[in-house]
Amino acid sequence: MQGLMILIVGLLTVLGCTSSQDGSATRTPIPDADAAFVSIGDVSYGVDLAISPGERQQGLSGREILPQDAGMLFVFEEARVLHFWMKEMHFPLDIIWIDAQCKLLEVAADVPAPPPGSDSGEIPRVQSPSPAQYVLEVNAGEAERNGLRPGDPVEFLGAIAGQHGC
Repeated sequence: MQGLMILIVGLLTVLGCTSSQDGSATRTPIPDADAAFVSIGDVSYGVDLAISPGERQQGLSGREILPQDAGMLFVFEEARVLHFWMKEMHFPLDIIWIDAQCKLLEVAADVPAPPPGSDSGEIPRVQSPSPAQYVLEVNAGEAERNGLRPGDPVEFLGAIAGQHGC
């Protein structure tokens, strides 16, 4: 009987299933090996990357929506005080500043999108509180909804695991 239980547990693990509180089996999605993720504490976001200067300048500008639990990770060569703005954005964001030691520095919560047709000089800039090397942009309210706090550990997973320092 004990051998049968070990076999069942092993099969459930291989198949990616877990048991819910009511005893029924639920399917645990297996992440796409080509996808990039940022994990903060117990929360993970599927991310697009902005690594080159051109990608960082474009960011999420022009996008109509950002799926829940998704974001954009900006990677800089070194930690420094960073300035971001919401040029050509269509929705508000939480801007999550991350230091070179892979800790959440601070969240600029619910940064609003500028009114359509705003002149570049009128769009406010948001500044990191201290030197940051990474920035994660997610939908406004995500940081509060998930209880993200300064000091939370940050890790890069999936296609970016072991890259870029975190």
